[in-house]
Amino acid sequence: MSASELATLAAIAVLLVLSALFSGAETAFTGASRAFITRRARAGDPRAGRLAALRERKDHLIAALLVGNNLVNTTATALAAGLLIAWFGEEGVLYASLVMTAVLVVLSEVLPKTCAIQNPDRTALAATPLLALADRLLGPVAVGVTALVRALLAPLGVRVGEERAQTEEELMGAIALHGEGGAEAEAAVEERRMLRGVLALDDLTVADVMTHRSRIEALDVDAPAEGIAARLLGTRHAWLPCWRDGGRDLVGVIETRAALRALAAARGDPSGLDLARLIEPAPLVPETRPLLDQLQAFRRSRRHLAVVVDEYGQIEGLITLHDVIEVVVGEITEAGEPILADALRGTGEVEVPGETRVRDLNRELDWALPEDEAMTVAGLLMAAARGMPKRGEAVEVAGYRLEASDLRGRRIARVRIAAPPGPPPQR
Repeated sequence: MSASELATLAAIAVLLVLSALFSGAETAFTGASRAFITRRARAGDPRAGRLAALRERKDHLIAALLVGNNLVNTTATALAAGLLIAWFGEEGVLYASLVMTAVLVVLSEVLPKTCAIQNPDRTALAATPLLALADRLLGPVAVGVTALVRALLAPLGVRVGEERAQTEEELMGAIALHGEGGAEAEAAVEERRMLRGVLALDDLTVADVMTHRSRIEALDVDAPAEGIAARLLGTRHAWLPCWRDGGRDLVGVIETRAALRALAAARGDPSGLDLARLIEPAPLVPETRPLLDQLQAFRRSRRHLAVVVDEYGQIEGLITLHDVIEVVVGEITEAGEPILADALRGTGEVEVPGETRVRDLNRELDWALPEDEAMTVAGLLMAAARGMPKRGEAVEVAGYRLEASDLRGRRIARVRIAAPPGPPPQR
């Protein structure tokens, strides 16, 4: 074998290596996480900073990579054809096509792209110098290619070069895949729930999580002094709303600790408690306010509760910071309260108070009860029964069996729910 033939083989080998590098770099660059790159760039990684800058002209860089990849592939094929023609005559053209197709597909396409896609973030960082070099050397050609592509795609309404923002649906899909099938799959369940809760803050309103007025613990300022003192001593809440006339007239809110200090200063004498001096104006919020806005309001205020009113100014309920936090982290129980997730029986049934929120059940038990038909399980049962059910009456909702197990007058006190057989639907 002559020296020129050896040089040709060496050139082909170098070109194949360059082709593999171009293919792997392109795959890693397009598959790298934008969030990962941004996070590393803000942490001071110079490679991530250069990579973020290259992403700003993503279409330009991809054009440069494709030009470089096709250039080396074409050159390598031409050199191989010339070499094989010298060895085998005219049949060398066929041999060159077969051999170079196999080599390019396996060694320069599938192999490097498979390796790059296994960890595109790290591979893209490692390939940053090559990406920058390709952008610099092949930039003029890439500009022309990009301009031609834009001209061809413009009549179709496709705008090249615009980085599409990640939608909430895509984020929810990414959250659903978090930890799936891995060794920490079980631990990732709660993380997925919390991430979904964060995204739900802007979709839910104050009315979705508030405590209804029928369940509000409040001070009746017209009650006897002994009753007011007993309520202050027995409550577990830091703030209490104050009203009169059965809740139709809201007076304000009172801080429990301040009231107890005033009661202690009066030597425990309830008649010496001056409520008017302790009551503060009540924060009022409309029931349609987004939960995320309310969270920001709580962060700016020392009072972590607000009275919810409807469009007519009537009291609908009460919301606290505790309620908002539960949307993200799940049910937070206090001493003496039953834990919702522990109520699930071995038969797949659970019995809960009628005012239990459907959303809380779905979250704690990984169920898929419809959340758009009613806020509580009692409301869901009434909606499905199209009226007030009788004790023991059961209906089926989305495969779940709901039964009114206890009625208190016009109120469904407790509901027994049986889950459908089989694994719960993926949420």
